[in-house]
Amino acid sequence: MSASKRKWDQAGPEGSEGEGPSKATKVEDGKTASEAAAAAAAIAAKIAAQFANSGGASLGPKDPHDGDYTKDIDINDVRNRYLLTKGSTQQQIHEETGASVSTKGVWYPDRSKATEKDPPLYLHVSATSQEMLDKAVAKINDLMSMDMGSLVEDKSSRVRERRKWPEEKIPIGIESIRNFNVRAKVVGPSGMFVKYIQQETGTRVQIKGQGSGFVDQETGHEHDEPMFIHVTGPDEQQVQRAKALTEDLLEVVRAEHAKMKTVLAQQQMELHQAQVQYAAYSAYGVCMLRSCLLPRPASPRASVSWQTSCLCRLRRMILVCMLMWCIRSHDVLCIGIRAAAAG
Repeated sequence: MSASKRKWDQAGPEGSEGEGPSKATKVEDGKTASEAAAAAAAIAAKIAAQFANSGGASLGPKDPHDGDYTKDIDINDVRNRYLLTKGSTQQQIHEETGASVSTKGVWYPDRSKATEKDPPLYLHVSATSQEMLDKAVAKINDLMSMDMGSLVEDKSSRVRERRKWPEEKIPIGIESIRNFNVRAKVVGPSGMFVKYIQQETGTRVQIKGQGSGFVDQETGHEHDEPMFIHVTGPDEQQVQRAKALTEDLLEVVRAEHAKMKTVLAQQQMELHQAQVQYAAYSAYGVCMLRSCLLPRPASPRASVSWQTSCLCRLRRMILVCMLMWCIRSHDVLCIGIRAAAAG
């Protein structure tokens, strides 16, 4: 069958929607509309009677290339006419039975508008023997009675299946420490690192898990797993390439994390040493204060000597306290500067 638009897909001859065909139902001058409608009905009845009396022998002119045995089967109102008029279906019937099947006539939504020249849609079967013809007719009848289901797809009941893309989960495995935001380090400034991986591989990269800030739509909260990177994409090779870039990024972040841990450990050690020194200076100051509070002698001459000694010791204690305060302030200031520089 030709791939071009088939004749039976049309609604009928031009001008058949409004009034009857001009050649078959030509109304003489002076006839009313009811008389024209009666004439069209008479022609349709004549065609139907011709088909019934002939037993389906021939609805159109005889083809000189036909075999000795022919039969026409009316399919204008058959629900499976779309299947019967397909070239592949007719070729299958020919291969199974040996009979030739062709489509003739015109499909009419209202068959009363058919004419003798353009009869309703039918199949013309031609065979060289009665046995071939009977087999072909039986095959056509089977196709006519076959249940084709709904011709129009019910989109409301159709469940759309979403193809699942390949995915990978890469655990981050980095603990949170002071002045080191794991998620920010992985994502990069303004998401630069993640955007780069997505643009290079055509995948989607997301940070999920505890502390990621990603809320699952189904559960309404973060995943219970430790923080990880979720990579998904339409192609397995794209996902694997994104995984390789992600692992390379994590190596850099882990190295920076280890460096920060070393700096924090050194700062902690310096702070501990400063605390030990402060405790020693405090103990020394207490001892000096106690030594200043000596018992006062009874004699006046010894009392003058006692006052002079106390004043000297009090001056020493004040100097020691000032020295301790300076050392303490210097240590705390140095530690704060180092922490700010590391952060």
